[in-house]
Amino acid sequence: MSFERRIDRFCAEYPEAPRDLILASRLLLRSARLLRQHIERALAVHDLDLNQYLVISMLGIDAMEPTMPSELGLTIDATRTQMTRLIDGLETRGLVQRKASQHDRRSLELILTPAAHDLLKRAAPTVHAAYAEAWAPIGKTGLAAVTRDLGRLHQHLAALGANAS
Repeated sequence: MSFERRIDRFCAEYPEAPRDLILASRLLLRSARLLRQHIERALAVHDLDLNQYLVISMLGIDAMEPTMPSELGLTIDATRTQMTRLIDGLETRGLVQRKASQHDRRSLELILTPAAHDLLKRAAPTVHAAYAEAWAPIGKTGLAAVTRDLGRLHQHLAALGANAS
């Protein structure tokens, strides 16, 4: 049975349930998971997952500024433990180096190695092609509207989360 049919059955049982909101939420969550899987399949030829790629791509553009693991964790929605494991793995592969911060000796900064820069040059076009393939059905005009709408949804949800704290 399809998830949409299950939602219909749920809404028949609970007539006050907001079917369209439930359906939109489920489609968004499912689409995000499928998009991540699509990009990770594309990255597999580079022996990278999406979080690894995001970290090296962000470090690549932050080359002139010190970057701390905690900042990257916020950007990719990773916990401190997940970031530690992620950075450990990238360091073991010779893609990232840790160094003591010049501004705060209790903190570490991350630096990409030349091998990571080379890998990023090869992987970025792969990811860009995967994004283009995934979003192709939306079209350029539709993409602008979806991006605007997702941005509004994100801001609203972020505000709800901030108010709950």
